[in-house]
Amino acid sequence: MTDHEPLETDDDCRTDVRQAVSAYTQSEKVKSGLIWICQVADQVAAMDGPGRQQGLSLLKTLAHMVADESDLAGRITGDRRWQEIGKKINMALVMINSGVPQETAFHLTQALTRVTRIGGQAASVLRENGLF
Repeated sequence: MTDHEPLETDDDCRTDVRQAVSAYTQSEKVKSGLIWICQVADQVAAMDGPGRQQGLSLLKTLAHMVADESDLAGRITGDRRWQEIGKKINMALVMINSGVPQETAFHLTQALTRVTRIGGQAASVLRENGLF
């Protein structure tokens, strides 16, 4: 018996790189979506009347799309942290459905922090493999 860990095989490296590529691309998509939601939420919060209702409808659609991308990212990468991100987006949806879009920033910022962390870790793997 030795104290050495098994050597990484080419297949292991390829799997890590594939997962890192998936995690990085999904993190960029979700990150962009979260920023869009924050921007639209600020605009909708300042609206009155029918424009506000239409804005809330648009905001719901955007939030659902980003939540779906987050769910997809979790399924593609197998990383459970995406479930936490989905929960934060769902809390933002609760705020939107309650008619207080200005209250989404807290939840979306938490989601954005987690997504940025995942993307940064994936970028490190890609950089280590000379792909970034």
